[in-house]
Amino acid sequence: MQEYTRKERGFGETEKDLPGSITKITSKFPVRDKLYGALALLGNKNPWRRSITAEDTVWLLDNTAYRNERTGRWEAEFVAAMFSQHTSCTVLDVVTTVAKKIGLEDHDPAYKTLEERLYPFLQSIKPATQLDVLYKGQSRMRLGPSGVNGIASELRALPGGRDGEVVTTSARVPQGANGILEMKTVFADAEGWGIVSDIDDTIKITQTSDPIGILRTTFLDEPQPAPGMPELYKHINSLLRDTSAWFYLSASPYNLYPFLREFRDQHFPHGTIILRDSSWMSVQGLLTTLTLGTEEYKVDRLEKMHSWLPRRKMIFIGDSTQSDPEAYGEIYRRHPEWVKVILIRKVEDIAAIGIEDKNDPERFEKAFKDVPREAWHVFSDPETCREVVEAALTFIHFVPSRSDVPYELIYWGGIPGRGEFIRLALEEGGADYTDTAHTEKGNEQVLAQIKEDNFGDDVNPPPLAPPILRHGDLLISQTPNILLYLAPRLGLVPDAVEDPDALYRVNGLALTALDGLSNEVHDTHHPIASGLYYEDQKDEAVRRSKDFVQNRLPKFLGYFERVLVGKASGDGPWLYGGQLTFADLVLFQCIEGLNFAFPKAILAAQSAGKYINVFKLHKAVQERPKIKAYLDSDRRQPFSMGIYRYYPELDLDQSSLPDSGPNP
Repeated sequence: MQEYTRKERGFGETEKDLPGSITKITSKFPVRDKLYGALALLGNKNPWRRSITAEDTVWLLDNTAYRNERTGRWEAEFVAAMFSQHTSCTVLDVVTTVAKKIGLEDHDPAYKTLEERLYPFLQSIKPATQLDVLYKGQSRMRLGPSGVNGIASELRALPGGRDGEVVTTSARVPQGANGILEMKTVFADAEGWGIVSDIDDTIKITQTSDPIGILRTTFLDEPQPAPGMPELYKHINSLLRDTSAWFYLSASPYNLYPFLREFRDQHFPHGTIILRDSSWMSVQGLLTTLTLGTEEYKVDRLEKMHSWLPRRKMIFIGDSTQSDPEAYGEIYRRHPEWVKVILIRKVEDIAAIGIEDKNDPERFEKAFKDVPREAWHVFSDPETCREVVEAALTFIHFVPSRSDVPYELIYWGGIPGRGEFIRLALEEGGADYTDTAHTEKGNEQVLAQIKEDNFGDDVNPPPLAPPILRHGDLLISQTPNILLYLAPRLGLVPDAVEDPDALYRVNGLALTALDGLSNEVHDTHHPIASGLYYEDQKDEAVRRSKDFVQNRLPKFLGYFERVLVGKASGDGPWLYGGQLTFADLVLFQCIEGLNFAFPKAILAAQSAGKYINVFKLHKAVQERPKIKAYLDSDRRQPFSMGIYRYYPELDLDQSSLPDSGPNP
């Protein structure tokens, strides 16, 4: 498709009339610079290096620091571009040539803008040059020597940092040297979110399908953001935590870095700009880099980003004019766990040959082969992306980076109680956790949390009662609240990208089970007051239990049977979406407790044959490998005097259960 567009739009003819490599078209290029260019091929082994002078230009490029997956230490790729403030060619000749191609009249005031933007393509590069910088205002580093293209790019270990921190590095250069002499390093820890955005025709109008359009929008026109994209990015940024990493990946050459950096700062969130380095001192190269080999280039750079931040959840944003769909689709197939959402802007505001083919639905289907349909979205109006992005970010505030910190369950020993609902989730999720029920003086830890002189800490209010969960610096209580926190972390709810509302639907099912088959069961043996002994309210307990067995129990069992028969439950024995969720674990534990407290009633319910799917679910959970191992272990505490209690006088001998009635 790239070759087709180039041929139909006459890219070759346009390039033929533009200046190529400046080093080839001029005889004024200094012999000394040619020698340094040859020595630059030796890389770091080059013994003859030069330093920045007062007549040079330096660009320090913003970067992103990450933790090395092997060592756990912070590191970052530092990139500096170095070249002379002077040029070895006749600037007027080049400016006149480009002005003629884009139809600029002689003596047009825009000539000044054209010259300013062309100049970075004409300046003499500085190969084999080293640069001293000051990191964080105190640590001195030396970058370089630069390569044959005048760029120094090297990986550096950093002394330290914290997620989301921004550190400044400044160039130490002689007075008179100019350029971008300060850069920002953003620290991005292993987990969280990241955004990779294309630039040309994704967030900036460039007209990459038209050679003259590229020249005009790059060298002459005031850069214009794509309609609605600044607002979309601002919205995304408002949803993200401050520690999210932004990248702008473009096929544009490094020559345009100051131009694109200023554009980014005016309209979009700060982020690392990654550009091609293949067209220094070549105006022709601008058209070439934007239209040839873009898919291979982007796949290569995305692989590098993946090596930096393999555990982040990424959102890719691109457009249909270049090879963004193909590149993003390829990376998804390689790393499906990394890419969560792909957004492709369907460019329709360019009257250029080839656009219709580029927007053909079959093209997108082919590009995203084997990529779940829910994971990619083609749009014309950026407003339609908000819901897609919000779905992907549903858990952003629920999932801070505490993956390496074990969970601590704080609950009474000797009874399974409400803590058992949480234990089942932790066991099924394979979580690393401790449980005060099995630790020495564990009950004292519970009492310390709920005593009247505990006022909490700076961020956590005191809990009223267990169960309590500690995870890092977070302390939360209430069974359903804890399950809501754990579910997305432990894979006990469908993925938010594929089903953004699943968490709330599943939570509704879990709350229903806890209300009717746990809380109401507790009230059968304590119908008057929790502070009274059972013997003090025994008669009322018998009456309450009779109503529960005859009316409430069949009502809730009947409800969950309807849920399991319904379409939303999906395939298999589960309550929602065809997969096990925390609601299934809650219902399982409720049936377990009911079988202890009301064995006759549960036997009658099974014999009635009205709740076949409910008991199939119970058996399916019981046979889960991790659950089975837990149930067979000494970590599983027997029922005794907790929520579910057995009293013979409450175990009513019902030979059958009536259908659920109209009771609220």
